[in-house]
Amino acid sequence: MIVIPEHRIREMKAKGWWGDVTLDDLFRKHVAAHPDSEALIDPLNAADITGGTPERLTWARSADAVDRLTAVLHAHGLGKDDVVVVQLPNIAQLSIAYLACLRLGIIISPAPVQYREHELGYIIGKTDAAAVITAERIGKHRHGEMLVAMKPACPTLRQVFVLGETCPDGGLNLEALTDAVTPAERAAAEAAAKAAKVTADDIVTICWTSGTEAQPKGVPRSHNEWL
Repeated sequence: MIVIPEHRIREMKAKGWWGDVTLDDLFRKHVAAHPDSEALIDPLNAADITGGTPERLTWARSADAVDRLTAVLHAHGLGKDDVVVVQLPNIAQLSIAYLACLRLGIIISPAPVQYREHELGYIIGKTDAAAVITAERIGKHRHGEMLVAMKPACPTLRQVFVLGETCPDGGLNLEALTDAVTPAERAAAEAAAKAAKVTADDIVTICWTSGTEAQPKGVPRSHNEWL
């Protein structure tokens, strides 16, 4: 999806400030150049935040994780211009979620971890979000259960993907799904990514203002704007 006016795109490219490189292009470039260097490191207290053991991922391992999540999203019918709300803390899986979504042209709508039903319901409804990626818990709050319980009130919300040691009924266990990805599913997702023909002018995210005086307002940003 491209929402930036064509004259603005021409102007920025004429000045050399924007180009044709996507965030996925940059990611793949670094994977090829530095496969064995560390790319993503969890905070030392990740176990307190979401459970599990903190991870240190090389570029190559990060690429494998992105490939697997891309395959899961594609297998569940998600693709270009769908919106996925991502509510995760600053852990390695946050970057993996972004990179998998943008590869398929999925628009990411990040939600602060403090948001609860009121704010999340507004964001899901405003964007017609098709899915959510969250953790079973963030701190002491059970985000997985909360978002699964919201599904009946959110008509567009088809899937709630949940990271964590457990998964609530009605959610999709993301760790189990990514572990079970087959070579055929990876190949199908890669073909879908190529067919999506994502450009540097396509929207990557819809971020949200604080809404101190009214409801939060969605702000779309393209690859070029992020770069």
